[in-house]
Amino acid sequence: MAHFLRSLLCVGLLWGQASLNHAQDTNTLPDFATFSVNAAQEYALGRQFLRELRASTPVLSDPLINNYLENLSYKLAFAAQSKHQQLQLVLLPDRNINAFAVMGGVIGVNAGLLLYADNEAEVAAVLAHELAHIDQHHYARASQAQSGDSWLYLAAILASIALSSASDSDAGLALGLSTQAALIDKQLSYSRLHEREADHLGMQTLLAAGFNPQAMADFFVKMDKQVRALGFMPEFLLTHPLSQERIADSTLRARQLPQTGTLTSLDYQLIRTRLLAIINPKDRAKISALQQQLQDNPDNQVARLALTFLLLNSEDYEAARQQVKKLRQQWPQRIDYVIAEADIELADNQAQTALKLLQQALLLNPNNDALRFYAANAAIKNKQYEQALIWLKPLSYERPEDPYVWQKLTEVYQAQKDGLNLLRARAEYSFLLGDIEKALKDLEQAQRLAQENYPLLAKIISRKQNLLEIKANSKKLR
Repeated sequence: MAHFLRSLLCVGLLWGQASLNHAQDTNTLPDFATFSVNAAQEYALGRQFLRELRASTPVLSDPLINNYLENLSYKLAFAAQSKHQQLQLVLLPDRNINAFAVMGGVIGVNAGLLLYADNEAEVAAVLAHELAHIDQHHYARASQAQSGDSWLYLAAILASIALSSASDSDAGLALGLSTQAALIDKQLSYSRLHEREADHLGMQTLLAAGFNPQAMADFFVKMDKQVRALGFMPEFLLTHPLSQERIADSTLRARQLPQTGTLTSLDYQLIRTRLLAIINPKDRAKISALQQQLQDNPDNQVARLALTFLLLNSEDYEAARQQVKKLRQQWPQRIDYVIAEADIELADNQAQTALKLLQQALLLNPNNDALRFYAANAAIKNKQYEQALIWLKPLSYERPEDPYVWQKLTEVYQAQKDGLNLLRARAEYSFLLGDIEKALKDLEQAQRLAQENYPLLAKIISRKQNLLEIKANSKKLR
């Protein structure tokens, strides 16, 4: 890992120097009308970036939080009439405030963004901004204007993300940020233009999606105040350079638009509460304060859910059950509370109880991904493997790029001693986590096991050929 990160850092800094040399010859960005889009290449680059990101950086795989972010992102994409309808969202358990977008529809969000944003509209503003970068092909355009090598640009971003996530120390964070600082500093004439364009389009998207456009300006003002108060620049501002002119422009534009959109939602507040419990699992100091808050306002759903998670993380399962029971008595069908109750039962080794309540919830919400993931996991823990496959197999068709699906399928097939399907599932999991060589070895072994099952053999050979083509193209893209 250390060698990998150092290599990426060197690539990023070399790219920055190459950009500086090229910038001495040109200060203009190619006109969008003359920019040619290779959608297939952008898609391939984005997916290659995502695989290598997963290989080098921890990713937070919580079905409920991921489902929320995906739904919000697609809501914005439809409002923007985006052509990218194959978005891939990745949530990083990094407390630093950051978000990034990569060509081909890849959007990354740090946990710190959700914890820092005051409301859902601010998160939506950042996602709308990132979506505009993708739709306007900013990264490919900047690459074409400078070195012409998109992968070097992506490697610089990857180096910074990996270094920032891999180190808890300020020195490690500074090293990671220095990569992005070098990268951005060498292409300010491009990035400033792109940022203004993304601001403008992102604000239009916010309005079209029913959010208050003022949220984008508010977020920029907050970031600027943080820089002044703390004396250093957050990671978000290194990848999204912020000037007083840009703040003033976004503020003025927001004031000219209708202020009727929503700012927040209960969905966001509950998801943020869940994320906070995952990031700070042992924060017992707040229990008494939350109990007092609920005495004053017993209908405060956010406070009660927060208390539920604090008690759960403290392994006080019975007390946690009492709290979530009160939530479900008033709002029995809210999926956040169903899954919170399932969390308690699974943590207390009551997998059968968790499975029953999840099956009941699925009767009303049969296509909810979070419920299906949770039900499959409960079935696995209860050793009901065929039951788990009822949910996992459809998910593998609907979400073939989700490593969590293949990880769970691997668990099932291993428990069933189904070697052939185990190899196929493990190959998909390895591929999505950046180990294409391991994926190919598993498929070769699966091909030998398939023997005279010719329909299945044809699928295995086809998939192996597909991965070989991706491997060859990956070398060309570098």
